[in-house]
Amino acid sequence: MGLKVGVIGTGRLGRQHVRVFGRIPEVELVGCYDIVHEKSQRVAREFGAEAFASVDELLAATDSVSIVVPTVRHAEVSLVALEAGKHVFLEKPVAASVVEAERIVEAAARAGRVLQIGHVERFNEAIKACRPYVDSPSFIEIHRLAPFTPRGIDVSVIMDLMIHDIDLLIYFLGKLPVDVRAKGAGVLTSAPDIVNARLEYDDGCVANLTASRVSLETMRKVRIFSRSRYLSIDLHQGKIKHVRKKDSFDRGVEMLRLNREKLDDVTLQDFLEIEETIVEGEEPLFSELRSFCRSVLDGTEPAVTGEDGLRALRLAVDIQRIVEKTQRP
Repeated sequence: MGLKVGVIGTGRLGRQHVRVFGRIPEVELVGCYDIVHEKSQRVAREFGAEAFASVDELLAATDSVSIVVPTVRHAEVSLVALEAGKHVFLEKPVAASVVEAERIVEAAARAGRVLQIGHVERFNEAIKACRPYVDSPSFIEIHRLAPFTPRGIDVSVIMDLMIHDIDLLIYFLGKLPVDVRAKGAGVLTSAPDIVNARLEYDDGCVANLTASRVSLETMRKVRIFSRSRYLSIDLHQGKIKHVRKKDSFDRGVEMLRLNREKLDDVTLQDFLEIEETIVEGEEPLFSELRSFCRSVLDGTEPAVTGEDGLRALRLAVDIQRIVEKTQRP
């Protein structure tokens, strides 16, 4: 049989993990566990798996586990799994604190086991299509807005939503900012529900992130500006707008500078190539979990390492501290 995988935590997202693992050809979905046994039983029946009565029983029957429990329990559960010699897929954020995250990463290294963190946007087909064109950007703007839901309110909107985009910045730029400023406010909870962060990098690039979980509509948009191109990525709908300078751009602008009377006859299309596409492909969660399984089977480094998750968490914690200093009661 294939790689034996189990899922710990069968809430809204954990249920999706059970569904997806059951579709991966090289995987044998052994079963699932949830602290509320009736919940894991329902999910197990739905997808033809077994509902285990304890974490220990599930670990004994598997090679790898996907951990989809509340963030405050990430360290507790993942350390038990790693100490039992299991490979671990751990949903984001890696842990509730940097100290706990460091313990998880160190435990995975000691055990020699794969640890992949669930930053799923890296597997979004629109991100994968645009990644080769992200070249020395000067400005990045990301909006991640969502209606309110009780899910995730055990953490701030920074850890719940913005951390996706913090990881994307690390993925795009390969480094951390030299200056961070942020503001936020609690609207429906005591934690920040809407946050704006401004990050500046050593090469002058500026990133502006806005995350809200109290919006009326869903928005997940990334805009990347550089000297040669502009990328607008709608992660929710899979739409990409790619605007590039034509080879004649600089010459055309100089001609206009010398002949200002012709300005009214010019359109953007005279100097720019504008391409709009809708990308289709695998479900991001399927790509993500299959990537984890292949890392385990092939003995290769996962696409999103524990260190990647730790870097994103550290920056998220920095933003949260800044927000807490300035947040209105």
